[in-house]
Amino acid sequence: MKSKFLFIVGFIFFSAYSSLFSLETIEDKFKNSVVQVKITTQLPNFLFPWQPKKPQTSGAVGVVISNKRILVFTSLIDYHTSIEVKKFSSYTSVPAKVIKMDYESNLSVLEVSDPDFFKDLVPISFEAKIEPFKAVSILQLDNSGSIQNSKGRLTGIDMENYPMGYTELPYLHVNSNEKLDGNGELILDNDKAVGVLYRFTSSKNSGKAIPSFVINTFIKQKFEKTKNTVFPFKGFRFRPIPDETTKEYFGLDKKIDGVLVAEVIPYSSAGTHLQLNDIILEYGGMKIDSQGYFKHPIYGKQYISFLAHCGEEFGFKMGSKIPVKILRDKKEEMISMPLKAFPYKSVKIPYMNNEGKEPEYLIKGGFIFAELSEFLMKEFGASWRSRIDKKLLYLNDYSRMNKKGDTGRYVLLVQVLPDDSNNGYHSMSFDIVRTVNGKPLKSIRELDLAFQNSESSFPDSVGGRFVSLQTENGTEIVLDKSTLKGIDEKIQKKFGIERLKNF
Repeated sequence: MKSKFLFIVGFIFFSAYSSLFSLETIEDKFKNSVVQVKITTQLPNFLFPWQPKKPQTSGAVGVVISNKRILVFTSLIDYHTSIEVKKFSSYTSVPAKVIKMDYESNLSVLEVSDPDFFKDLVPISFEAKIEPFKAVSILQLDNSGSIQNSKGRLTGIDMENYPMGYTELPYLHVNSNEKLDGNGELILDNDKAVGVLYRFTSSKNSGKAIPSFVINTFIKQKFEKTKNTVFPFKGFRFRPIPDETTKEYFGLDKKIDGVLVAEVIPYSSAGTHLQLNDIILEYGGMKIDSQGYFKHPIYGKQYISFLAHCGEEFGFKMGSKIPVKILRDKKEEMISMPLKAFPYKSVKIPYMNNEGKEPEYLIKGGFIFAELSEFLMKEFGASWRSRIDKKLLYLNDYSRMNKKGDTGRYVLLVQVLPDDSNNGYHSMSFDIVRTVNGKPLKSIRELDLAFQNSESSFPDSVGGRFVSLQTENGTEIVLDKSTLKGIDEKIQKKFGIERLKNF
């Protein structure tokens, strides 16, 4: 009996020991589904736009997806000069190129020309639905390229603008006691991919991740253009109607909820369909409460934006129409709004992204002109809001968008490169140019045209030689075109400027 007992115990121990070492770890399972991405970027200098900033190198986690492609964040590769990828089974990095960039979802796709690179790589499939309150695994890569498995927990779903987008999209709340970077770490629920981490604050042990259903919407789109999006934009902003007095004023029954249209974005989905002070009662067939929420069957309370921006599960996507029940002039109406992408031409002061473009500038007689953007103001450092002119700060906060029918930008006299020819103006900086030759100025290209030919817009008595600029602060600057060529050549040589304009 004793020997039989020992045999059974030994067999159980051996089986358990064998099973322990035969189990595939999560690191082993996914080591060929994530790759190291090395990115070199060179950001533009908006304050001295002819001088790009020093190159910077950063690392990211790339996720292998179908059709031999790699998923990365747009915010990490914007203004890139080179991108290299390295897989677990190799010590050699290979070059990659961008074939798709989306600023709204912060997602981009890389392609590798080496036909052998993907031979031992396994593409990831992202889940269609997510359980928003669960323990998860978070896969990141260390400096050697080895996978590290961290633990975390999903604590809900909310909406916000991603790092470079104008369109609100859902994000996952992620909590973890581990040290994470937010550069593309893969989030797994029972070995199923549910998101990628794009932000993490170690001091708060919390981060944000792009959910899998947003990633799937991006991946499914056709790669016809390098830069475009499939995420529609609702086209309006609203404010809550929490009190009965406001309801009564607008003719809304006290028992019925809704939100008030506070702004309609020109050229957007709502541009020709909604009006200020319309009350939205239902959106996409869902009843809207007094704070702008509807009840999602899985994710609980979500904003209207969820239905418009990523409502594919409800049948709403780019190009489709969404039904909206409104109260207008105290009468209920049903309207049908087409879903279109965010209209970039409605932006008067760029602030989320510059569409990957180099800043446009013009230098005439030592006067540096550029279009106003938040990126230009941020050149003053982390405390830029306390250092920038209060007029510009006010415009940035309250006049970022064009009014209906307008597509202009603010043209700024950024600074003056000192020269004998521009004495008296050396201290001028960050002043908006309101008019050129008496006409309102809407773009830096219009200003350039004025320097090329101003005869038609300035009195014949001066022979069209002069360009007159009026600034916001009341200063008038008059430049003589007949002398500008020599002055510009001297300025260009004196300050080592390769190009006097960039467009």
